Amino acid sequence: MTARNWVQDIPSQEAYAINKILFRVQHDRDEEVRFFADPATYIQSSVLSDKARSALTTTDVGQLYLLGANPYLLRAYCLQLRMPEPEYLSALRAVGDDNHG
Repeated sequence: MTARNWVQDIPSQEAYAINKILFRVQHDRDEEVRFFADPATYIQSSVLSDKARSALTTTDVGQLYLLGANPYLLRAYCLQLRMPEPEYLSALRAVGDDNHG
């Protein structure tokens, strides 16, 4: 068995949109302020499924990973939220080995 650190071989358009949001929120102070003021409004014009919208607005780490969020961007986002390491790792472990490599 070969281990993978990514859920999708070729990230989907939705995964790209999620990663773009995570990147912007981490690298642009104005975007960060806008996102955290109202995540639902911030992502309303993005091409995202209801599942992705919910995962972003509730910080569902496992679901974001399964939807194709880049692990490095996701980790940096969780650090930005000051999410404790055990909580972050627990969320990733909860998705189960059958769902990803």
